[in-house]
Amino acid sequence: MQGTAGFPGASSGYGRRGGRILEDSVREVTDRLDMLAVVGEVVELKRAGSSYKGLCPFHTEKTPSFHVNITRKLYHCYGCGAGGDAIKFVRETRGLSFAEAVEWLADRSGVALERDQVSPEELRRAAQTRSERGRLLELARQAQSFFRGRFDLPEGQLARQYAAKRGMTQETVHRFGLGASGIGWTDLADHLRQHSWSDDDLVQMGLVAARDGGGVYDRFRQRLMFPIYAAQGDLIGFGGRDLSDRPDTAKYINSPEIVLHSEEETSRFRHFYKKGDVVFGLWQARDAIRRAGYCILVEGNLDVMTLAQAGLGQAVCAMGTALTDPQAKALRRFTERVAVIYDGDAAGQKAAEKALPQLIIAGLEGVLVTLPAQDDPDSYVRTHGADALQRLIDQAPPLLNAYLDKLMGHWDGSIQGKTRILQMVGPLLATLGQRDPISRDMAYDYVIARLGDSHLETGRAQLGRYLAQTASHVDAATADHGSDLAVADEEEAPLAEQQLAELLLWYPALLPQFEQSGVLDVFRHSGLRLALRDLCAESHHRPMDLDAVSRWAQSLPMSSGRTWMLRWLVADTARVPAGQSHTELVELTSELWRRALRERIEALTAEQRSPGMPQAEMLRIIGEIQSARQDLRALSKTGARQPRPSSTTGQT
Repeated sequence: MQGTAGFPGASSGYGRRGGRILEDSVREVTDRLDMLAVVGEVVELKRAGSSYKGLCPFHTEKTPSFHVNITRKLYHCYGCGAGGDAIKFVRETRGLSFAEAVEWLADRSGVALERDQVSPEELRRAAQTRSERGRLLELARQAQSFFRGRFDLPEGQLARQYAAKRGMTQETVHRFGLGASGIGWTDLADHLRQHSWSDDDLVQMGLVAARDGGGVYDRFRQRLMFPIYAAQGDLIGFGGRDLSDRPDTAKYINSPEIVLHSEEETSRFRHFYKKGDVVFGLWQARDAIRRAGYCILVEGNLDVMTLAQAGLGQAVCAMGTALTDPQAKALRRFTERVAVIYDGDAAGQKAAEKALPQLIIAGLEGVLVTLPAQDDPDSYVRTHGADALQRLIDQAPPLLNAYLDKLMGHWDGSIQGKTRILQMVGPLLATLGQRDPISRDMAYDYVIARLGDSHLETGRAQLGRYLAQTASHVDAATADHGSDLAVADEEEAPLAEQQLAELLLWYPALLPQFEQSGVLDVFRHSGLRLALRDLCAESHHRPMDLDAVSRWAQSLPMSSGRTWMLRWLVADTARVPAGQSHTELVELTSELWRRALRERIEALTAEQRSPGMPQAEMLRIIGEIQSARQDLRALSKTGARQPRPSSTTGQT
């Protein structure tokens, strides 16, 4: 959890004008801004009761599901799950950092921002109280500051020369935050130690590696550095292009996977950086993607930068060696169309062939552009220009046609070859049929005709057998496709857990009684359990009113829990009147404990039936069943007045 104090992103409150922006200034900006005017610059809003709604700017939709509560100054989309305050909205729609968004809003609100010069000692103290996620975000920011600073120093000469060789302008360097790593073995480590970061912190962030004999060394040395941002704008990792040209050195390396030790192993929040989930350049490309109506998917970081510099700012690339399902779904959150432009050589075309079914299964349409064998997007644009590449995009075949043609190109005319083709295309067509049966049937006919079957119905039956064999795998892979825009990372939470979480958001004064009840330990939904645990921890450090809860909810990572909480907070009124809130807490807490006790009794009863159980073990189980039944009867009489039923002590 990102249980940050105050405003989300406040720990990175250094804007273009220098000095950390004080939190009181941030609060003054949010208090004085006109939420309707800020959002109205991007979204056409219409009144809906006491709030406003319009078409969501973060995903394509025909029916408005984007809601703005101007009183609480929050927005939330019921379609894709996007939500937050005005600062978050400006960050997301304009590609700004937290501090830059505050500066942008301050200019329009007439607020003179106050800034503070932070000493190393103050930074050290702040780091000690920051959450694990917050600490890593601050560490990444300081590492990026080191890389950016070196780029403009004599030590960054090789990086500047390489950027100039690739035709990068100063604007491109600034937009993508290019930097230069050190040359020595511990340049970065020595710099960060001076700012009170430990070697353990640096290892966790993937900035250094441990030596066999003790100590650490910089992972990135003599490289052009690329910061890697999550889709919401958090700096989560780095990539580096080798400048030494040593034959024994990898040309490109990226940060290793970064894991938060404070999170449960099953939580999606556990991964601070996971290469297979990240799309490079998506943070910078969001606005251009919305304007163009599609994104351009390329293979390399430099391709992204060259195309952006040439005016095709909607270019992105997948981190890693192959496009993954999470990356395809990340693109689908922002657009329904994609132009795939991989390298023209054999390796690039093979990679494109692997990417196409992932994109189609994720629900994306678009085209496949095939470049000359000697070209990649970077070289093609620099040689022929952006207009020439745009013409290739306009003339390119649709993704499905291109993928089927590539599959047919592998057929050697044999029966075994035909079998392999059907096995490869089966899962794709099964998934397509769930969404677009007409396109699926046309693809059936196209494949069968290319394979030389004269009787379409016979061919369809043959293909159907392969679809039946792969249906279970397809269902597992695409089960959440219909709801991927809702960011549903776990199964639906039980209604009582949702109602209890909503109650605590609206009435945070109930948090101490809720925490004392111990019922959080029996929450089934991991997202809500983690979020409420974090909220309780926050309430120990500062008073929690509705505004404080709103700021806290916005600081949570993207998840179904965060989506629900913003949805509840953007509502006009609470589900339960204030006068009934305490009674509702008692009833919901009691209901969850009764559920837990019944499940405990069922589990013990099943265990009791195990054959050959020793008598002592049988007596223990019988005693636990009796104790649980007594607690259940007591709860039925007294409600949730006792903090925790005695038979559940130590149980989770």
